[in-house]
Amino acid sequence: MHREAGRLVDSDVLRDRYEGRNRLVSANVDHPLFALMRDLIAATYGPVPVLRDLFEGVDGVEQLLIYGSWAARRAGESGAFPNDIDVLVIGDAPRRRLATLASEAGGQLDIPVNITRLAPGDWEAEEPSAFVATIRSRPMVEVMSGELRA
Repeated sequence: MHREAGRLVDSDVLRDRYEGRNRLVSANVDHPLFALMRDLIAATYGPVPVLRDLFEGVDGVEQLLIYGSWAARRAGESGAFPNDIDVLVIGDAPRRRLATLASEAGGQLDIPVNITRLAPGDWEAEEPSAFVATIRSRPMVEVMSGELRA
């Protein structure tokens, strides 16, 4: 591992620094491939595949979106690391089932997952509520939509 980390530091993909005898390694956010690597890792290991797997085949879920601070960071907005993941379920899935799935997702991701359910009509309204208008105006990450479901 030490040798591979050294190669990545030498190629400027990673940065390192020492604190005493400890070597601290982090991603070089200025590297031209950083955004592509971040997106690849997020798509492979982050909340999107976890949520997609958990919600696959759940009745009453027409669309699943991540919004809030996690989606904003994914879109490149600066800010603190998110304290939770906000998920919007468009459909009529039972709230108890959604709460169970939120708990499972939070356990797998090691971060709380908050689920809000909206009826399709509320989401698609021409004159949406303030909540829906705010979500629509901010970054979102689509996890799944009706055509993705089996």
